[in-house]
Amino acid sequence: MDHVSRLLSIAVFGLLILCGSLPRTAHAEGQFIDIAPKSKADIELILNTLDDAIANNESALPPIVMMLHGQEAHRFLRGNYPANKALVDQAAKLAAYKVIKVQICSVWLKNNNYGSDALFPFVEAVPFGAGELERLARQEGYIEWSVSL
Repeated sequence: MDHVSRLLSIAVFGLLILCGSLPRTAHAEGQFIDIAPKSKADIELILNTLDDAIANNESALPPIVMMLHGQEAHRFLRGNYPANKALVDQAAKLAAYKVIKVQICSVWLKNNNYGSDALFPFVEAVPFGAGELERLARQEGYIEWSVSL
């Protein structure tokens, strides 16, 4: 994706959240945003956007699931905390406010030789990331929003 398209996608994502365009429906318990952060900057952008949103209008935000299953998941391992302290602390704060749910695919953990004990308490290991996103939509009424970073 070229730089202009990426910036446009980021702007749309931010506007969806900040303007309350991620509507809560009568049946939706929350939302998950289909984002595959590819870098620390992508994760920081997501967390900063959510942080700004709660500062402006906390009550308008549904819970948002951020599923991690690639290299970006390394940032949420306890052993990598010193290098990712600000990012992890910000995600933990947003999780405490129930603005975000951080989940990591157990298949990814196993393939990378980690157990769930390597995760912070606010990070949930789920059996299979893609399957969990399908379950959230099908069983819990979550709404999917795709954003390309």
